Amino acid sequence: MDSDPQLYRVRRLLPEDAQAIPGLTEAVNGPGYIHAEVYHPAALLRMNESGERLSVVALHEEAGVVGHYALERPDLGLFAETGEAMVLPAHQHHHLLDRMRVLLEEEAARIDLIGIYGNAVTHHVYSQKMEELFKAVPTGFRLGSAPAAAHRLENFPQRISLVTYFKYLRRPGALRVHIPAHHQQMAVKIFAALGRKVEVAPASEPAPVALTIESSFETSEQQATVTIRRGGSHTISDLENEVASHLANGDAEVVFVEIPLADPAAPALCAALEARGFFFCGIEPRDEEEGDLMHMQKLMRPLDLALVQTVDDLARELLGYIGSERERVSASK
Repeated sequence: MDSDPQLYRVRRLLPEDAQAIPGLTEAVNGPGYIHAEVYHPAALLRMNESGERLSVVALHEEAGVVGHYALERPDLGLFAETGEAMVLPAHQHHHLLDRMRVLLEEEAARIDLIGIYGNAVTHHVYSQKMEELFKAVPTGFRLGSAPAAAHRLENFPQRISLVTYFKYLRRPGALRVHIPAHHQQMAVKIFAALGRKVEVAPASEPAPVALTIESSFETSEQQATVTIRRGGSHTISDLENEVASHLANGDAEVVFVEIPLADPAAPALCAALEARGFFFCGIEPRDEEEGDLMHMQKLMRPLDLALVQTVDDLARELLGYIGSERERVSASK
């Protein structure tokens, strides 16, 4: 294939491009790719019209559409996840993903998003190198996030882990955070790498808890997520019961919990979860109104951290910290 970059261009997805996306997806990811809309042109166009997706494509002057990359924004919020990145094998190695990523960031800034994030796989480092190239910062891991089969890996010996990278497109204001004392050093290091200004609130007596708890389960990934929001009518006991239901159910091989760091109850919530074997796994930046989140998880399957590959010094340090926390909470049970 001719490597002349002038033979390629990138642009926002147009209606006439959409018919080529199912074939592109099939060629790159096979028939079982997790994002079903890329097999259905009408659905992909609807999602682009609503703003839930923002797709860009790479085109070759003779072959037509040869690449696709998208921002995923199902809640139409101020943050988007990068994903659905694919280039036909015959057209790889022409920096098309880089060129599409540049356009995606320009479009994200145009619609005034605060930041974008991506979950890079760790059984190889190529997607991590892309995040590094665009100055994104590792903020957490999702250990054992999905079965190897979900990533078309037949012989990989364990569930696939992801490392989350984040990049601010515009800086939010300062945030007062309630971080458990034993996680403060690592959390502050992540915030510093992001350029996020935070004030760590001093330790205090446990505050009354009034929470809203939302829960979801991804069948294909055998993965549950419990999201805690400030305000509501739930208590720490309700959180423990919700978590226990996922653990007892047996279908979830990994459970993630998201804790709002703006809530004075965050240290108490963390302690309750650690007593059930959950461990710190990262920070998620959000806007000033919602406040940043601390992520915790529990994994019900063995996982060898030696098989988790990283390219960034902070990611490597963070992975080591998460591994030691996983061992600590396991030993205390």
